[in-house]
Amino acid sequence: MKSINLINPPLLTQIDDHLGSGIPFMPYPLAYLAAKLKKNNYNINVIDAFGEKPFQFSRESKFYIQGLTINEVMDRMKSNINCTILYYSTITAHIIILNIIKAIKAKNHDMIIIIIENSEAVIGCSLEHIRDELINSGIDYIVLGEPEERVSRLLEVLDSGEMNLLSGIDGIIFNYYGSIIDQSKDGFILNIDDLPFPDWGDFPLENYWRLGYSHGPLESNKYLPLLTSRGCPFNCNFCIIPATNNRKWRYRSPENIIAEIEYMIERFGVYEFHFEDVNPTADEERIIRFCELVIGKKLKITWKLASGSKIETMHIETLKLMKRAGCNYISFSPESGSLRVLQLMNKPFNHQYALAMTSEMKRNGIYSQACFVLGYPGEQSNDLKLTRSYVKQLAKKGIDEIALFIMTPIPGTKTFGMIEGFKDYSELTFSPSWREDYIELSKFRDGLYFKFLLWKIVYHPVHVIMQFFNLLTKRFKTKAEMNIYRIIKIKLITKRYF
Repeated sequence: MKSINLINPPLLTQIDDHLGSGIPFMPYPLAYLAAKLKKNNYNINVIDAFGEKPFQFSRESKFYIQGLTINEVMDRMKSNINCTILYYSTITAHIIILNIIKAIKAKNHDMIIIIIENSEAVIGCSLEHIRDELINSGIDYIVLGEPEERVSRLLEVLDSGEMNLLSGIDGIIFNYYGSIIDQSKDGFILNIDDLPFPDWGDFPLENYWRLGYSHGPLESNKYLPLLTSRGCPFNCNFCIIPATNNRKWRYRSPENIIAEIEYMIERFGVYEFHFEDVNPTADEERIIRFCELVIGKKLKITWKLASGSKIETMHIETLKLMKRAGCNYISFSPESGSLRVLQLMNKPFNHQYALAMTSEMKRNGIYSQACFVLGYPGEQSNDLKLTRSYVKQLAKKGIDEIALFIMTPIPGTKTFGMIEGFKDYSELTFSPSWREDYIELSKFRDGLYFKFLLWKIVYHPVHVIMQFFNLLTKRFKTKAEMNIYRIIKIKLITKRYF
């Protein structure tokens, strides 16, 4: 088994929602795994079902499917390969992932299918909590958490044929003569510097760049994601990261991150990098050292904390240093303006400190985003008023954009089971239209977005004008500017299909 298919599924967008689904993420877990497997002398056949045809659309139930059709995925699978690794990219992709599994088994019943989870993103899912459905659909092995070491050990055992050795691999789930064996994960990769850099050579990067939009705000013609740490030390009830990482935050050294950046500059000519770890600033000294290296080496790069950061872990002088080193965008997450709701969420957040830091980001030319969760169980109308009030305070201080997500219960989070009504896991987007209170929450969300724009016009009119200019020139400084472009582009394309 020295040849393996690696499949990234198509991208799914809920048809009535462009706020909480349809965001393209480069499949960096697959790129990391590809690098590890190549190092172990495996031949890799990458099938990036989104990246190969990102402008091709089809429909499935309530969703647009962006990318290859199931038949096209099957056509790209090589007949001499008997092992496929499928990436469970997002909870929204659940329906199409099941269809891919069934199609593979229908074509080749003996094909070994391994599925890996997206353990470092809030749009992922804890596969341990949906294991029965995956196994019943035809999955042979579920790999939990980080895939690099576990998949390597699993393949070694499968190659040897000594199936009794499977018991020595933690973090895998499989069917053993009709019984599901669940070997929960205990270990984590502690020294991430030991891993090879993600191998993007077999992925259609040019197609991702041709999209003109990404997860983080895209300023240039090329970009790449960076994962500088894994996990998060916090335990927010609505977040999947505590389940997939057991609250273990591990980080790469600044020197190792710089080495990857220099390699990607030389290999692909990329100078824009989007940090996709959920808490890259947990160790402020690490960020300071990273900035010093960027400045010392005179690397002319831009970088963004696109997936979030704990704003309280940074100080003013650190912000200034980050700006000098090329950072021009920081996302952080108040989640709610209500301390009562934050306590329900088990989310620590310092509202006043964030206001002060928002002013500093504005002063230093760093664009900022504040993310909120609406509709958390137990939230009341007065709590929503507090959120609205806090958004207004942020607008006065110069926040550039807000993101309002309606809470959805992801399998593996502590909120799973607290809200019912969905029929399929793919419906667990951040615009969960199946919720009984969705219309009310959606009206509040739309109203707050509109009020935020009015507040921005009142408090920072010049900046609003510049955002329209950024939209026209497609040099996006915020996700909001880019999302307007994305929505218009998708609507124009889908008109040709439907």
